[in-house]
Amino acid sequence: MPTADDLTTQAAARQERAIASQPRALADGRTGELSSRIARRAAEAHAGQPIDKLLAEGLPGNELTTLLLHCLRQRALRRSFVDVLEHAERAPMTHASAADARRIHAFDAAAYAAAAGFEAVDLAPVGPLGATACAGVEPNNVLATVRFAEVAADPTTGLALHAARRRRETRGGEPLRFCASQRVLRMQPTKHPGFTPHFRLFALVTAARSPGRGEDDACERRALLEHLVVWADLVRALPSAGFRAAGLRVVLSDTSVVRACLGARGLDADALAHRAKAHEPGSSEAALREASVDLPRAAADYVGAVRSLGLGAELVARAERWVAEVGEPLSRARPEVEIAYDLARLQGLGYYAGPFVQLVVRRDDGLELPLGDGGAVPWLGALLSNRRERMITTGLGTEMVVKMLDRSTTRAGEARPEEPTP
Repeated sequence: MPTADDLTTQAAARQERAIASQPRALADGRTGELSSRIARRAAEAHAGQPIDKLLAEGLPGNELTTLLLHCLRQRALRRSFVDVLEHAERAPMTHASAADARRIHAFDAAAYAAAAGFEAVDLAPVGPLGATACAGVEPNNVLATVRFAEVAADPTTGLALHAARRRRETRGGEPLRFCASQRVLRMQPTKHPGFTPHFRLFALVTAARSPGRGEDDACERRALLEHLVVWADLVRALPSAGFRAAGLRVVLSDTSVVRACLGARGLDADALAHRAKAHEPGSSEAALREASVDLPRAAADYVGAVRSLGLGAELVARAERWVAEVGEPLSRARPEVEIAYDLARLQGLGYYAGPFVQLVVRRDDGLELPLGDGGAVPWLGALLSNRRERMITTGLGTEMVVKMLDRSTTRAGEARPEEPTP
């Protein structure tokens, strides 16, 4: 026999369930009615059209969003905690990072200190749908949302949009310098234990307006030199933060020179670059080997190497400017940095336009780790419809630094799989 207290408790529970169900019932009615109306109108207006084409092209964006939100809402409401857990177990993108959050924070602190001349930006976790596609990234590698947004896959994209908005607000021509630490998500499958599709990157971006067409390249080289000094200072500071960094090697390349080198051998540079995937270590070397490409990958004399390949006076002059305005000043400013030139770099060839670099950090046991890259991208000029707006971006894989260089978790001689860099 239930007691009075039991009856009171049961009545209160029923009242709470009734109150809680009211917003859900109202939402069910509202979204259900809207979705039904949209579906009926679409069926009448696009009779016989395949549903995939209708959803991709036929419906206005707001109607597509309403339909998808309603469908996913209904599916979400039918899920139990058991369903959610089972999904989480088979979806690596939902797993927590294996890196120690405190050590990530320690790296970020050192990076922000090294980049003191750059304004620190805390980026949004999402961007507008199509932002990464405009940057040349395959949309299937990005997690899109039903509200016409996409989860951040690269801090550079968010920083480019931030720079474009700032430029419009200020309408000035002074260089804009930004840095950001962001956790990003890339949908390419990862096969390495302990690694997830999401990881943290630290990025630098400089937006600079060149005074004229003849100054475009020089503007980019000046910005890139600033970035490389920051990375050199960061690597030098890492041991004090508890990381086993012993040196930095900067590998300099130029997309114009690489394309000319490959073209002179009758090769399709874009086809080769497509086979070089950041999430597949060794894919660049495999593509070059299969194509029988034998070009200098770590030349000390860049100008001599370009001249010996017979690429023409214009590219030789370009190489001379590269050395005079980036290589030599960096060597003078940070003599501890090793500098080399790669005439056949595939990774990033279809992403950057002009100068591009690779950052190789040497561990205290001699192991060399390609942890970062960067270069010139034409996005800012496209965003602002002004080709004089130049943009340089560089980045380092925070997660990889913690997993590979943290003194508290790595041992001498230990090597782990590579993770995609920016």
